[in-house]
Amino acid sequence: MKSVMFVRGLLAIMLLLALGVLAGCGENEQSQSKPAAVSKEDVKKEAKEAYDTTKTYTQEQMQAFREQTEAELAEYGKEIDQLQAKAEMMGADAKAKAEQQLTALRQKRDAVSEKMKELGSSSEGAWEQIKSGIEAALEDLGNTYKKVAAEFSKS
Repeated sequence: MKSVMFVRGLLAIMLLLALGVLAGCGENEQSQSKPAAVSKEDVKKEAKEAYDTTKTYTQEQMQAFREQTEAELAEYGKEIDQLQAKAEMMGADAKAKAEQQLTALRQKRDAVSEKMKELGSSSEGAWEQIKSGIEAALEDLGNTYKKVAAEFSKS
């Protein structure tokens, strides 16, 4: 009999503790579950910040690409000048052929320079397309240079 009363007492204490814990949890949940109010202005501000960050990043990428491409063009200019100096020492027939090849190289270099001018006046949205065109023109210039330089080394 004493053990039955002991078990009932223990169950009653456990029930009271469980109710106390549940009541305490309910208050915390209510105070924590209130969402913070987000205003239209907050959303606009965050969208503007994201736009400005994206714009700045794109401009930085454009500038880095511009600097790299201009350095490559300057290097090709020097290499073409070196080939020109070699052409000056060639015989008449070889020199005439070399001049044609050098003219083609200069035209390809100038084509890249013209595309670079387009990059300067392009919008951030169109720059990827212009960049692709410049990269293709640079690749063409590089391939042509390799062929011409190989011809010069044979002479």
